[in-house]
Amino acid sequence: MKTLFYFISLLTLLSCSEKENQSASTDSGKATATTDTLQPPVAVSEQSTTKSDSPAGSGTWRYEKTTDKEGHSVYKASITSPNLLEFSFPYAGGSTATLTIRKRESGTHVYIHVSKGQFNRSFQGGRAGVRFDGKPAISYSFSAAENGSANIIFFDSEQTLIDKMKAARNMIVNVDFAGQGQRQIEFRTAGLAWNH
Repeated sequence: MKTLFYFISLLTLLSCSEKENQSASTDSGKATATTDTLQPPVAVSEQSTTKSDSPAGSGTWRYEKTTDKEGHSVYKASITSPNLLEFSFPYAGGSTATLTIRKRESGTHVYIHVSKGQFNRSFQGGRAGVRFDGKPAISYSFSAAENGSANIIFFDSEQTLIDKMKAARNMIVNVDFAGQGQRQIEFRTAGLAWNH
């Protein structure tokens, strides 16, 4: 019986390892396609291991440079949380959260976007507790999207957050979701290269 248990455990580990290798090779191809040549991709150190339930591309900053309709440069740095958010109906099935820094002509924005779910906020704003590297949480205000999208929030203290992200390895955001309660969203912010 003991031998059977060890054999099953070994097969499970080998299966997970193979999935991680396939995921890593897929992710490296994506990073090359979307990475700005002016800023090389920055890999996260020992924290970049991927769990089998982790969203693709989580744990690594992705950089992008595009041009808007007026010909101005738009810079982005984004990272996906390694943990899926689990919500009940109608948002069941796992939601990915992405943290993005965007610089364009009108200014710099720091925002979180979820693939499913709605943030509990109003057009007057809301608040989220943000903790860096296990330090006490600090309350930051955020605003709703101007277009009314409920699955995105924009932080009001952009530069303060960017400075803290550059100095930290981890960022945990505690925020309320409509009808779903409060959730913790973790981002592995180590290695952020942002000079815009």
